[in-house]
Amino acid sequence: MAKRLPFHIQHNTTPVYLQKVLSLVTEGDCTVEKLSSSQRLAKDTAGKILRFLRQIGVLDGWRLSEFGERLRQLGQTHPDLLAEAVHVHLYTLHWTQPDAYFSFAYATICDWLWERGEWKLDGRSVSQLVSVVVDAAEQLYKVDASQIAFSTNSVRGALNWLRALNPPVLTRSGGEIFKQRPTCPVQTLLWAVDALYHHPDWQRNYGVRMQLDDERLTLLSKICMTTLDGLEKVLEMAGRVHDYRRPEGFFGIGTEGGFGRWLILTKPFPAGNP
Repeated sequence: MAKRLPFHIQHNTTPVYLQKVLSLVTEGDCTVEKLSSSQRLAKDTAGKILRFLRQIGVLDGWRLSEFGERLRQLGQTHPDLLAEAVHVHLYTLHWTQPDAYFSFAYATICDWLWERGEWKLDGRSVSQLVSVVVDAAEQLYKVDASQIAFSTNSVRGALNWLRALNPPVLTRSGGEIFKQRPTCPVQTLLWAVDALYHHPDWQRNYGVRMQLDDERLTLLSKICMTTLDGLEKVLEMAGRVHDYRRPEGFFGIGTEGGFGRWLILTKPFPAGNP
C-alpha cells in the first residue's frame, strides 16, 4: 500500500497549547509527560501536539527551533500576535519546503475562504473544504485521493489558527461566519512580505525592489486575510512607520524609478520577529 501523504493539520494543536509548550520549553525540555500532566491531556494527545509542533518547525527535538524561539519572545512581548505569526508561517512554509503538505492544505483553505469574501462555516462547508483540499492536492502532486491524509478534523486544525486572528476573520452571528477583515497588524504584512522574498518564483536579496503587481498584491491580501482596500491601508501604514529611508527603517513602497509600483524590504523580518 502506498504511503499516505501527511496533509493533516493537527486539530488538537491550538494557540493555548502552543503557549503552554513555549512556557514549558523555557523551563527545560518539554516532554510528553510534562505537557500531559500540566494540561490534563491523554499522553497520546500530548504526543500528537508535540509531533505537529516539530512538523511545523516550532520544536527541534524537545527544544525550540529558531522559529520557536522567535515565537517564545513574541509571546512574552506581543501575545496577541502569536496566532498571526503561526498563520503566516503555516500559509507560506510550503514555498520553501515543498514536502510540507499540511502548509499547502492550510493555504488552500485560506485562499478558498478569501476568494468567497464571506462564507458560513457549518458541517456541510467544512466537508466541502475537505474536497477542495483533496482535489487541489490531487492536481498539484499527481496522486490519488486515497494517498492524501486529510479530513474534517484537518479543517478544524486550520480553523484553530484562523479563529485566533485579531482582528478576527471568523465571528459568530447565527453561526460561524468567515469574512475578509478590514485590516491586520502591520507585523503580519511585514512577515508576509519577508516570505515573498523567499518565494521560489520571486526570490531576491533583501534591499532589492520587488514589483507589486496585481498577483503579488492579491497574494499578500490572501495571507493577511484582508480586503484589498484594507491591505492598501496597512501597506501605507507600514511604509510610514518603517520607512527604509530612515536609519532604523527597513520597508517601503513606491512608484518612482520607472519600475512600476514596487515594495522593498531591506533586512530579514521572518514570521515571529518581534
